[in-house]
Amino acid sequence: MHGTIPVSEIMVTDVVTAPPDATATEAATLLRDEGVSSVVVVRDDEPIGIVTEGDFATQLCERENLGRLELAETMSAPIETITPETSIVEAVSVLREDGLEHLPVVERDGADDTGTLVGILTTTELSYFVPHLAHRRGGLETKPPRRRVRTDTQYERDDWEFEYRGEDESTVSVGDVARFSKQLSADDVEAFAEITGDTNRLHLDEEYAAETRFGTRIVHGVLANGLISAALARLPGLTIYLSQESSFLAPIGVGDRVTAVCEVVEDLGDSKYRIETTVYDGDDTLVLDGDSVVLIDELPPESAFETGATADE
Repeated sequence: MHGTIPVSEIMVTDVVTAPPDATATEAATLLRDEGVSSVVVVRDDEPIGIVTEGDFATQLCERENLGRLELAETMSAPIETITPETSIVEAVSVLREDGLEHLPVVERDGADDTGTLVGILTTTELSYFVPHLAHRRGGLETKPPRRRVRTDTQYERDDWEFEYRGEDESTVSVGDVARFSKQLSADDVEAFAEITGDTNRLHLDEEYAAETRFGTRIVHGVLANGLISAALARLPGLTIYLSQESSFLAPIGVGDRVTAVCEVVEDLGDSKYRIETTVYDGDDTLVLDGDSVVLIDELPPESAFETGATADE
């Protein structure tokens, strides 16, 4: 799970750097010749600024004779940095919150923020692990009113929780949000292992799991994906899964109550929709991030008089 993977395992260590008295032309030449998207400005191996392809585009619009200027005059500073021990989940949060695409990695020399440059992490490296960096984070508190919906589910259980918010109770629209929550018990994990054949001891053997990086048994990641399917099944109409991309960001402990949130973000035409899919554990930690494409058909005629799943108003 990505919450336990440190930046040191995926960062680029061969960082392209330049001193602050280098010219913008020299930095642009480095970008071209090295095939990179940023140059870190360093003084005595300590990063003090950064110039990116985007910076050059912005500066060209605002300055004349940009090529002759020293990087000290054109670089972005101060810069946000992270340490090699930072998890890639934390790195994603920094990128999202600050709107960045490059994070220099430094070994701290003391209690302050100074340190020696040892690598750089960009959205390119992270995209192999977390392909959904640019997604909006949905939330029911800003969504349309809660609605009753008629779906194609066969039954519900008292300990399952479902909530749907949309402009209409019979059709799917951009902005609609479905949330499904249930506890993933030891019985669920063991049944999933039996059904699928995934009997990895990490999920089933507590003593074995205690010796791993997780320290305890964890839920199959694909089982968390199943909650997304459960939420999508409760959208108005007959939901047909066409595709799903997911990044597993943090482990789910056996017995955790887990919530899947599905937000309709794009109408693709022909009754197809793109859905942003996220899963949170009981501490509201994002454990899975992704998106799906679904086809929404009308319910068959024989289901026309069945109430199906409901959300309390």
